[in-house]
Amino acid sequence: MKILFLSLFSILLFACNSQKKSPPNIIFIMADDLGYGDLSCYNSDFIQTPALDKLAAEGLKFTDYHSNGAVCTPTRAAIMTGNYQQRAGLEGVIYVRGETRQTGLDTSVVTIGELFRDAGFSTGIMGKWHLGYKKEYNPVQHGFETFYGYVSGNIDFHSHYDNAGIYDWWHNLDTIREEGYVTDLITAHSIDFIHENKNNPFFLYVPHEAPHVPFQGRNDTAYRFPDREFSYLGPAKDQQGTYKEMVEVMDEGIGRIMETLKELNLDDNTFVFFCSDNGARFGSNGILRGNKGSLWEGGHRVPAIAWYPQKIKQGTETDATVISMDLVPTLLSIAGINSNATFDGEDFSSVLFENTQSAERPLFWRYSNQKSVRKGNWKYLKIEEDEYLFDLDKDLTEQENLIAGNPEKAGELKILLNEWETEMNQYNQKTK
Repeated sequence: MKILFLSLFSILLFACNSQKKSPPNIIFIMADDLGYGDLSCYNSDFIQTPALDKLAAEGLKFTDYHSNGAVCTPTRAAIMTGNYQQRAGLEGVIYVRGETRQTGLDTSVVTIGELFRDAGFSTGIMGKWHLGYKKEYNPVQHGFETFYGYVSGNIDFHSHYDNAGIYDWWHNLDTIREEGYVTDLITAHSIDFIHENKNNPFFLYVPHEAPHVPFQGRNDTAYRFPDREFSYLGPAKDQQGTYKEMVEVMDEGIGRIMETLKELNLDDNTFVFFCSDNGARFGSNGILRGNKGSLWEGGHRVPAIAWYPQKIKQGTETDATVISMDLVPTLLSIAGINSNATFDGEDFSSVLFENTQSAERPLFWRYSNQKSVRKGNWKYLKIEEDEYLFDLDKDLTEQENLIAGNPEKAGELKILLNEWETEMNQYNQKTK
């Protein structure tokens, strides 16, 4: 009897310990060119996003989250590596035409996909890559075991041809012919991945095309083909209405992913993070000045939401300053993965779970003829020869240039920026 009791006790103890040690699944969803004012939970009265609103109501909403870049490729390089994109030589866009088409994220760089895969997680990416067209730069070369999506900056949502008229829809290392609206395909493959890996810890990266141009709704016709001329923006005459539909279809798909987690009883042990890769070009950046491609706040301050019912208090909001490259060390921490890799990004899990403030540190941006540094509430911005200094706590819209009255503060920030640039300039820049 005693032996039986001890045996049962051992089994229960082992089960409890196993349950405690089970790492959470990670789902990271990213929109493309979605602005700070494009979600109804960020005060949009035009676009309705009930799934993301629910995510925010049940989780944590960020008001001071930033993309590393003001355009696509740089932010994605920072997200993959946890470092400033300059270290990977990807400061600008990898274009579908020209010499940058030959470049990409080098396989010598350690990525978040590799770190999760090597820790025993199933890894998948469903959607936009934009870190190299050549097969040597494909996501499967960077730790992602399953890839469905495209490698360029944008494709026809229906025909799947890129802006150079090249077919661009992949399963791992091979292009495949698959009918469907890109946003719906990304959702469907994400759900399939969750089903296939429901018994294993997984890291799922879902970088959507929406609401990046071309303007195409779910029921619009294909228009890009290699034997015809086509516009960059797409065929839609009602661009504003189509943009709204594109965001709302993406939101619908996110809702389906969340429903799948619940159906499979994975919702209590899954961390979900949503953000945009940069500000909007055609959408709304709310009250922020500037848009995609600029280093005004509207170019890189974007919506972000974290959801994890076990640890995040419902309906909370934070003004902690966070940036894309912080995701790598943070997601590794949440998943309980130890790594010897060093990152420019910092773990913000205490912001998520304890509602703390992030430690004050300088953050840097550089793109084209612009460069900027942010420390605390102060932001220094230089565009060509014009210099600006803003107190973002008092002037989030960046209307009052304080540089003339604060030469010491401007000088302090310029020194930090110069030091950072000196360090980053040693890396070979593949894009500009």
